[in-house]
Amino acid sequence: MAHKIVAGLFVLFAALQYNDQDFYIWIPIYLIVGVVIWMYGKGKFNLRFLQILLGFYVLGMISYYPDVISWIKDGTPSITGSMKAESPFVEFMREFFGLAICAIALGYYCYLASKKASS
Repeated sequence: MAHKIVAGLFVLFAALQYNDQDFYIWIPIYLIVGVVIWMYGKGKFNLRFLQILLGFYVLGMISYYPDVISWIKDGTPSITGSMKAESPFVEFMREFFGLAICAIALGYYCYLASKKASS
């Protein structure tokens, strides 16, 4: 049941991207995680696939490294002030943290899958 709830959250995250200017990137990013978690809940998972997928999400996070450093050097200004991104770093940091949420979830499911595979 918990897997369905988590999967549903990622589907909700995807749905909330419909009005984003680059929705065609972010809807699949969140949907893929939701589908993978839902499939895991059904007992249909492939540890290697989960690991590869996690790698892609981590690489995506790494691509934001210069923006994260710039945000930190600027004193970590708020990224939650309004839904409209007034400056580019706001959008970059929100995207970075979106990928981080996905990577954390995938990392957790990789851990669960590796425990299942070893037992």
